[in-house]
Amino acid sequence: MTTTPRMVNAWIFLNEDEPPNTTYSDPSSCYQSLITRDVYGAVDVLYLCFATTVPVGPHTVPSPPQAPAGSYTLQMGAASHPKHLTNQDYMDWIIRDARVTNPEIRIAMTLNWGDGALLSAIFDNSPFPPEQAAEHFATNLVAYLRHYGLDGFDLDWESPLCDDTTQEQFRLLVIAIGSHFEAQTDRKYILTLSPAAVGHLDAPAVNRYMDFINLQLYSGFTDPAAFTAAGVDPGLFAYGAKFESSYQTAKGAYDDNTAHYGYSIFTCWRLNSDNYAFEQTQQKALHALVFPD
Repeated sequence: MTTTPRMVNAWIFLNEDEPPNTTYSDPSSCYQSLITRDVYGAVDVLYLCFATTVPVGPHTVPSPPQAPAGSYTLQMGAASHPKHLTNQDYMDWIIRDARVTNPEIRIAMTLNWGDGALLSAIFDNSPFPPEQAAEHFATNLVAYLRHYGLDGFDLDWESPLCDDTTQEQFRLLVIAIGSHFEAQTDRKYILTLSPAAVGHLDAPAVNRYMDFINLQLYSGFTDPAAFTAAGVDPGLFAYGAKFESSYQTAKGAYDDNTAHYGYSIFTCWRLNSDNYAFEQTQQKALHALVFPD
C-alpha cells in the first residue's frame, strides 16, 4: 500500500472578493489577510480554483505553432472583479505573494467540476486519435505549468465531470499527464484527484500516477469504501476538510481523522469565502496540529 507524507493543503476560489466590493490589493481584502496573517506559511499545496480546458489559439498558453492546432490546453476560468480585474490577474498575484511568504509552497491548478465536457472535449472536438489527443493535452499542460511557475494539476472529480468523462478518456489522460510529469527531471510535478464520487475513474491509472486523493469527506455521501471497492489504493487517500460556513474546526477535522481514517494529508475547502477569517484561522490551527513545534 502506498504511503504519503504529512501535508496540510488548501483550495482558494479566485472568483470571489471578500469583503464585498474589495479587490485583491485592498488592505481589508481576504487575499491580503493571507499575507499579513502568514496563512500561506500553513499551506503545503495551494490549489487555485477553477481551471478550464480550451482549444489552443493565439491567446492561450501554449499557442500555435508550439501547440498543434486542434489540441487543448489549460486556462484559468474567467470571472469579473471590480476595477476590470480578472481571475488571471488574481492568479498571477497569488502565485507571486504566496511564494514570497512561503518559498516552500507548491501551487497547483484545480480543474472545474461543473462543466461535464471539460475533459471529453479534449477527445470529442479533436482531429487526433484519442491517445494522441491525450498526449497533446499533457504536453500543453506541462508547458502551461512551466509558463506560470506552477507545480501540478488537480481534478475536482464530481458530477457532472465524473459522469460525463468516460473511463477510457480518464485513463488516457491520467496516463499521459502522469507520464509527462514523471519525465520532467528538474521539478517534481504533482497530480492529484479530489473526488466526491467514484464516477468513471480508472483505478489502475489512479494507483500508478496520482500522488494522493483528496476525498471530499464533507460532501455527506463520499465513502472511502466505495473507492477501495473500485480498486483504488487506500494509501493514497487524504482527508478533505471543510472550514467554509464553519462546517468544521481544525480540531474537529483532526480528531475525526484520528478516530476514523488515519490519513497523513489534509486538504481544506477553502481560504476565502465570506467566512474567511474563520477559515484562515482554522487553516493555521490545523497546520499546527499536524506539525507541532
